[in-house]
Amino acid sequence: MTAIGTCRVFRPDPSTFDQCERHHRGTFSATHAQNWTVVVTVDGEVDAANSRALATYVEGQVAGARRLVIDLRLVDFFGTTGFAALHYINVICSRNGIDWQVRCGRQVRRLLAICDPACTLPLEKTRSLLDEIDTGAGDRQLLISGNN
Repeated sequence: MTAIGTCRVFRPDPSTFDQCERHHRGTFSATHAQNWTVVVTVDGEVDAANSRALATYVEGQVAGARRLVIDLRLVDFFGTTGFAALHYINVICSRNGIDWQVRCGRQVRRLLAICDPACTLPLEKTRSLLDEIDTGAGDRQLLISGNN
């Protein structure tokens, strides 16, 4: 006997591609490259007010894509619900066979180190020297003042 069930088929409106959306204190924008790559850039804050909107936005942008890059380097605040959004995006990409990667700065890396100690999310290797420097909050004044 054949199993009967439902399957969600998502067909986004092509006019929504490459559109910027603002949700609470975060802005999401996507760029579709010629090699079937989608780059989603997030600016501002990702918290309980907009993390679900981020996951929905990404889901709408990846239809037909082979690769996804989520750029979180411009994020000022990243809450734990942002991790839940990334986990949901991971499920979407796994189901659709999309290779994906997360670009992030120190703030997001710190939260992901706590929430994802097994490193299940595909983080991009750090490329910035500032990401590699081990400084604390007390060292910030030295960096700002220019060592006067």
